[in-house]
Amino acid sequence: MLSRKPQSVWVRGERAAERYLKRNGFKSIARNLRLPMGEIDLLCLEKHSGTIVIVEVKARDYAPDAKRRIDPIASITQKKQAKLRTLARGIKQMPAYADRPIRIDAVSVRFMPGQRTPEITHYPGCVGDS
Repeated sequence: MLSRKPQSVWVRGERAAERYLKRNGFKSIARNLRLPMGEIDLLCLEKHSGTIVIVEVKARDYAPDAKRRIDPIASITQKKQAKLRTLARGIKQMPAYADRPIRIDAVSVRFMPGQRTPEITHYPGCVGDS
């Protein structure tokens, strides 16, 4: 008998974030886009504004006895923010996106015990240009 290995929390998180964003007016361009300077979790187009959006997905699977349930977004450090800005500059250099506005968002995905669907929070523009 074959057993299925459960998907990792980050794969489930990226898929949940992608579905959430699609329901909220975004078109998915790429998932796990590799560039020389790093990887982008999700690259999307915000349909109403035409903005290219780099999305950092942070997911956590909380145990039933977890005393503290810190939002996964808290793990985006200053170093990670700098990396995301570098990735945004890399996207801006691509001819297909050179004339488009670019924004960096984050999506927090929390898999809670006993809940069928995860709790998702979208943080538009949470990483600025500075």
